[in-house]
Amino acid sequence: MRLILILAAMIVAGLANLAVWSLPNRPVPLDPPPGGKLRSVSFAPFRDGQSPLTGVLPSTAQIEEDLAALAPQVAGIRTYTSLEGLQVVPELARKHGMQVTMGAWLSSRTDKNEAEIASLIDLANRYPDVITRVIVGNEVLLRRELTPEQVAGYIDRVKAAVKQPVSYADVWEWWLKYPQIADHVDYLTIHLLPYWEDVPAGVEAATERIRQSYRTIAHRFPGKPILVGETGWPTQGRSRGAAVPGLVNKAKFVNAFVRMAEQEGFDYNVIEAFDQEWKAKLEGTVGGHWGLYNADRTPKFSLAGPVVGNVAWPWLFAASSGLALVLLGGLSLLRRPVPGTGWVVLILLAQALSTLYVRAAFLAEHGKHYWQDTTLAVAMLALTAALALAVLLTAHRTLASGGLASEPLVGLRHARPALTRTERVGRWSAVALGVAALVWSLLIVFDGRYRDFPNPYLLIPAVALPALGLIRAARRPAGTEARDALGIASLFRPAVPVADGEPRGLCGAVRRLPVESVLGFGLLLAALLTVVAEGFVPLESLIYGQLPFLEALHEVDWTRPNWEALGWAALQVLLALPFLAGVWSARRPLRRI
Repeated sequence: MRLILILAAMIVAGLANLAVWSLPNRPVPLDPPPGGKLRSVSFAPFRDGQSPLTGVLPSTAQIEEDLAALAPQVAGIRTYTSLEGLQVVPELARKHGMQVTMGAWLSSRTDKNEAEIASLIDLANRYPDVITRVIVGNEVLLRRELTPEQVAGYIDRVKAAVKQPVSYADVWEWWLKYPQIADHVDYLTIHLLPYWEDVPAGVEAATERIRQSYRTIAHRFPGKPILVGETGWPTQGRSRGAAVPGLVNKAKFVNAFVRMAEQEGFDYNVIEAFDQEWKAKLEGTVGGHWGLYNADRTPKFSLAGPVVGNVAWPWLFAASSGLALVLLGGLSLLRRPVPGTGWVVLILLAQALSTLYVRAAFLAEHGKHYWQDTTLAVAMLALTAALALAVLLTAHRTLASGGLASEPLVGLRHARPALTRTERVGRWSAVALGVAALVWSLLIVFDGRYRDFPNPYLLIPAVALPALGLIRAARRPAGTEARDALGIASLFRPAVPVADGEPRGLCGAVRRLPVESVLGFGLLLAALLTVVAEGFVPLESLIYGQLPFLEALHEVDWTRPNWEALGWAALQVLLALPFLAGVWSARRPLRRI
């Protein structure tokens, strides 16, 4: 009977693990976009280890390789600079039958601006058959690096020197803020990015938001040609309001936008061809993942579908299943007598923690790659691994016959036995993760625009600690309290019956556990702040956005909250429980830890 129970638990755990990986990654069908090719995509050929910030630039051969990969799917490209090795782009684009919208990058550095303008004019005049239009400056007004008068001066200089239509590019609201720029350009280049809007739109509402914004600009500047210079959707990073990054969402967005553009007659450019991971230094994880292709030049999806959110899911399923088996095999070598029902609990717990850990490791490996991000990811993975092992070992000891209780205390002068290595690892890894969660949460609340939510990492302690507490509470010996078994201070230690005459009540508990209690209340407060600041729309967007606060509130779709933010708030509450479990206990043993 015991063997049958264990086998049944393993089958259930395996099927549940399969469902976790396979159901979110079912193929999503898409109809082929009209026209066969995209009109234009933003082109920056920087690869891993290359960046305009460091001056490590792609070679001519790499640029040609990129254009050859894009040519079957894209009719044209847009560049943002006429320097940094991109001077070869027009000649190579001609070779592959592509048109170019050539750009000059403007900034507060006037010397660099002069070089950009000179190169743009030279290339436009040398390749008039390939460079069909030019753009002088990209969001430099948004960044507040130049004045409108300075931008207009650069535009006028280029217009006088080239024959192609000349434009300036910025987010669509900035054309309404600085309408005088329209008098200097031949066409308007507007950026329509529902993900980055002050009130972000979900992927289902994104195309309609774009349609409305485009019509607003067309009405304000009648008769002026308009190019949608940037539109797209990120595949990784944090959610903003209802806007959720993801591969399937990107595929849906691009497919729907292209159809809408054909219906409305929009001229457009999709951002962007390849993931630019160097942008993570400026815009977080999301900044580096707007490409149709990964940084290694593999296509993310077919425009005609079907689309799978994570094609690696079978390998991740196998890895998480194998890890759970290794952990269970290690527990079986401890040779403690665990009943069949105890093994059921251990099997389910080991599989849950293995699945969560493999998911966190996969997301960390595919996130940002700067040294500080890698260091943080390694630290979080190390802490969660240590905690998961401590939880499993403690649960195994608790479920084993006679493995829970220690000798009772006799009076207050008798200290508890010294912590074992497992108990120390469990206790301090839990505290360290609690501190990390609190700091991370406050950073998101007060400076969260480019910060990822740490849900993948903190899911592990938020599941493991309450699960271990419930196991210990259910198996506690006589004379001990359930709340005592749930608290961080005793979660990894053998339970001790209460001695007479010990301090009781809230004051005694807080006096004994100042760090844990403060951390627990801090996590509850941070959870509340998370809901306020991120639950439906990033609060900083409403406060510092372009729309008046009350008007912006009317644009929020209250039926589509930020589920990632609300999930993070819920995780903080779960994580706070073990830190607060012993605070309200009526009777607790004195601990020196």
